[in-house]
Amino acid sequence: MNIAIVGLGYVGVVSAACLASRGHRVWGVDINPLKVDSLNGGRSPIIEPGLQEKIFETNARGSLLATTKIDEALHETDLCFVSVATPSRKNGQIDASHLLRACQQIAIALKELRRKQIVVIRSSVLPNVLDEANAVFDAEAPGLVNLCVNPEFLREGTAIADYDHPSFTILGTDSVTVENRLRDLYADVDAPVYVLGPKEATLVKYASNAFHALKVSFANEIGAVCQESGADGDTVMRVFCKDDKLNISPNYLRPGFAFGGSCLPKDVRAILYAGRLADIDLPLMRGVLESNNGVIERAVQKVLETRSLSIGLIGLSFKKNTDDLRESPFVELAERLIGKGLALRIYDPNVSVARLVGANKEYIERSIPHLSRLLVDSLSEIADSSELVIVGHNFDGVEAVRQDNHRYHMLDLTGQIRFLERSKLLTAS
Repeated sequence: MNIAIVGLGYVGVVSAACLASRGHRVWGVDINPLKVDSLNGGRSPIIEPGLQEKIFETNARGSLLATTKIDEALHETDLCFVSVATPSRKNGQIDASHLLRACQQIAIALKELRRKQIVVIRSSVLPNVLDEANAVFDAEAPGLVNLCVNPEFLREGTAIADYDHPSFTILGTDSVTVENRLRDLYADVDAPVYVLGPKEATLVKYASNAFHALKVSFANEIGAVCQESGADGDTVMRVFCKDDKLNISPNYLRPGFAFGGSCLPKDVRAILYAGRLADIDLPLMRGVLESNNGVIERAVQKVLETRSLSIGLIGLSFKKNTDDLRESPFVELAERLIGKGLALRIYDPNVSVARLVGANKEYIERSIPHLSRLLVDSLSEIADSSELVIVGHNFDGVEAVRQDNHRYHMLDLTGQIRFLERSKLLTAS
């Protein structure tokens, strides 16, 4: 293919060299003449293992060229990658000015050339920036640009290996034509291809990097507690990583409601206490409990926004197949809603006041002492008496309640928190 890559920073240079080495004809574009001269001279403008050799070889055979003139590149290509830097501003916001300026220059050039082009955002951008880029192309070159997203996952020091052997390839597009073109481009890369909406594609990159940062910070906080306790942190984390059923796995990694139960809250608090004893600040661990409380608070606000006065809650135990109410987020949710003066009815076939004993009984007597007046025996009682139904657990019969939601509002907490208003599905933000 004939490909243009606008922006010859780290991602742009590596991508250009790797694509050219696969036999594509690649034009690199940058406003910095030093970078352009470097590539045209067969020299790498950055230090990265194996990159110099690729640039020298591909430049020598004429498959890698560079220019400061964007129209010179776009005159030959029909696939244009944008890999312009998107640094942080002081307030943490993405500075998208360079990227949007590049989009404007691409649009102006395509309009003058009267050429259509698939433009692929390779830079790290949030969905709002993608909207702004689309607006630029619509204003400057209406009908000429098919915009899509192809986030990169390159690590400095291993960038070429990461390009050649990625975990997956993400294509963010709603166009079958664009999807097929990019699938052809990556046909020789041995990795699964996932086609998402453009906005979802941008956020896979951010979710990945945020999780990587989270893992580093988590290991360091555990290591600090281990060290002060006289334990070997390397040993602890090495064995921790051996569990690929729960620890290093997809488990717990999907949006849903807050955690609870007799283990997770208690053990996080215990680690925080151990840190305080050793005079170690553990902001990540502390933030875990704050974040969990925030999930419950967002659900409360969603309920209040409906202005419903009668509420039906399906599920009270901390998870589905148990009667354990200790530190259940649903008990906390119920307590807050009652505190707001709302009339609440609760259905949970696993919870019976008569069967409550020990810690379960003590916890409920402390949190919701009048629980017996709130529990109902059937889902129909919830559906018939509620303006808003909250689904916490997927018991038998709950799907019928979902389908009948034209009679009431519904807040679904079983996956990503979703609010159904008279059969209209809205994703909670």
